Amino acid sequence: MIDLDLLPLGWVHLLASLIALVLGGLLLIRRKGTDVHKARGRLYVVAIVLTSLTALAIYRVGGFFFAHWSAIAALIATAIGVTAAHFRLPRAGWIHLHLTCMLTSLYVLIGGGVNEVFLRVSWLRQFAPNFNSPAVGITHFAVMLLFAAVIAYFNVAVLRRAAAVPTRL
Repeated sequence: MIDLDLLPLGWVHLLASLIALVLGGLLLIRRKGTDVHKARGRLYVVAIVLTSLTALAIYRVGGFFFAHWSAIAALIATAIGVTAAHFRLPRAGWIHLHLTCMLTSLYVLIGGGVNEVFLRVSWLRQFAPNFNSPAVGITHFAVMLLFAAVIAYFNVAVLRRAAAVPTRL
């Protein structure tokens, strides 16, 4: 059984999160730098910002806690990633900064999703009665390793592509 007893703000948060998740996945698997990529990227940014802002307004445990810090981290990573791509700064490594920050914002989103799944899916609660459970920690560690590998993969791909292009004199 899944517990989706949400207030209206929670439904907005859930919808924005799902949109960001789908767009983030599409951005990962589709060609980069195209007009379609840029349009999807803008929509992703709107969705991740809305997800983060609504997360800052949800107080399930009655106070500011790690989920709020994660929302702030996602906002910072997104802002830096968008700024790097828009202004192509820093000149020598803007694309690496953009890739790393945008993937970090997606990592934060998925990390929050891990917590929500363990919180809301009743049969998973037997494995993780609280967020300090080994099941939650192992899942987060696996997600972290996956994203570290994805970040490394895309940054290496950019370096290889740059090395394959002859430099102009």
